Amino acid sequence: MLTIAQAVDAVSALFERYRPEYMGYRACEDGKGRPTGRHLWLFEVWGHVLSIVADTAFPYSRPNAYIVDYDASQNLPHVELDGRFCLTKIEFSTDPADAARQVLAEALELLDAHQTGAEDHDLQEDFTNYWNQRADVAGPALSLLYQERASSGSYVLAGNEVFAFASKELMVRWWGNRNGAPPRHTNAAFFVDLKQFPLPSEFPADSKSLLELLQTHAVDGGEAMLKALSMVPNGVILVLVGNAPSGHRQFAGIRLLKTLLPHKAGSRRKPQLKLRPGAKIAVGDLLGHYNIQRLHTSLLDSSASRSIIALTDLAKKRVVVVGCGAIGAGVARLLAKAGVGRLDLVDHENLGWENIRRHELGGRSVRHSKAQALASDLRQDLPEIVQVRAFSKTVQDLVVSGSDILKGADLIVATTGSLHADVFIADLARQEAPPIAVVLGWMEAWGVAGHALLLSGNGARFMDGFENGVPRRPASRNDRQPPKECGNSTTPFGAVEVVAVQAMIAELCLDRLLEPGLADTWRTWWTSDRNLARAEGQWTERFMATKPVASVSGVMEQQWP
Repeated sequence: MLTIAQAVDAVSALFERYRPEYMGYRACEDGKGRPTGRHLWLFEVWGHVLSIVADTAFPYSRPNAYIVDYDASQNLPHVELDGRFCLTKIEFSTDPADAARQVLAEALELLDAHQTGAEDHDLQEDFTNYWNQRADVAGPALSLLYQERASSGSYVLAGNEVFAFASKELMVRWWGNRNGAPPRHTNAAFFVDLKQFPLPSEFPADSKSLLELLQTHAVDGGEAMLKALSMVPNGVILVLVGNAPSGHRQFAGIRLLKTLLPHKAGSRRKPQLKLRPGAKIAVGDLLGHYNIQRLHTSLLDSSASRSIIALTDLAKKRVVVVGCGAIGAGVARLLAKAGVGRLDLVDHENLGWENIRRHELGGRSVRHSKAQALASDLRQDLPEIVQVRAFSKTVQDLVVSGSDILKGADLIVATTGSLHADVFIADLARQEAPPIAVVLGWMEAWGVAGHALLLSGNGARFMDGFENGVPRRPASRNDRQPPKECGNSTTPFGAVEVVAVQAMIAELCLDRLLEPGLADTWRTWWTSDRNLARAEGQWTERFMATKPVASVSGVMEQQWP
């Protein structure tokens, strides 16, 4: 194991080859001359002093590169305010000297790009990031939910965070999901379209520079600003909106706060700035009565950028999940996270203590309706979801009572653990015009195998795969009897096994939602032979004939039945 002294010596020895540009090594000290644990290697290149910096975790952390005494008015792309280079996150080597050499090489490439202008487009492409680096530390953060072509909306101040929405509908839905009720107090937010982005050195610092920015860069030349301030509000949010060269939207938030006018001698009343009816005032004069804050800006739906699926394809889909037990609850959460916009959850049972080690819900939801508790969690955890409804009844009771919950659904997921309920759901979906696709999911005894079955309604029937109520082609067999629970068909299985089956079922659901023409499909997951032995089970001969011999565990697709 390398010591930091050995690592420092190795880097220093390598950099000695690069003299005269290499200026030497320095150990960092604080104001009292005590070592900080940071190490610097200095270079002079293209008129800059470049430092390669290793932190206290070195050599088990990657060094960074800085421009010493960086002048932020130079507007250098990929350089933060403190001079730190924004290098790639890829770590090519754990050898300290080689890692330092790679950081130096990448920093030199960026410095060369600064000379040629090859990376200048990044100031536009990543405008929001440069804005956020220069956000006012004392100001609140801005979290935004935007809608195309929005010009005005509302914002809510909650603690040290501002939530801005492009429409009342978006605000009511998101805030209601997250907090259980619409916000009590809202203020006006305005969206200003930019025809071009300002450089970081042009970011506004006061009302005068903000007006200059809007007059030169805004499509409307600042008209939205005048509209925002015409009623002389105590505060207002402006959101600058523009397109990067790639077409991606970029955003920057500004908060304007009205300042108090000077008190008159002997006056106890707070002076107020108001416009009389018909009165006019120059927007520049009006802005003089406001302080501005540049806000760190992010999107409330930015998680969509981490998805490989276009979430707009799923946001309008409605899925009915019948059975919110250990399997169904996990499937519902995965579908919600994947982007399905509307979920209807059906389960008549309450959560018990026996459920919590393998269920999405934990101890705080015990003795509460599984469907209701899961719906509440999904709304709070994923507030951008369009709608989650919960029904604490059996699906049979719902239908008998006249509910049309299945009508118009894009997909039904049946994870009830009840053969009668699953047959009822499959037959009911088949009777719709056109038939509604159903994905049925279940696990075998002791959790050694699980199944996901897609029925389109035009081919095989669910009961085609059963004989006398028992699956005709199970993957496993076991002579052990599960614990007896009166009126309950539960079987022991753990959290690890159920997660694998949840993922398989959810993936089949997404396949059908994204490819509506997908025909009947039967997928089977199986555990490792080691887990099978722990459960004292065996694979059936038929399953052994189809299962890959060399596999530890996996999923395979077959024809039903």
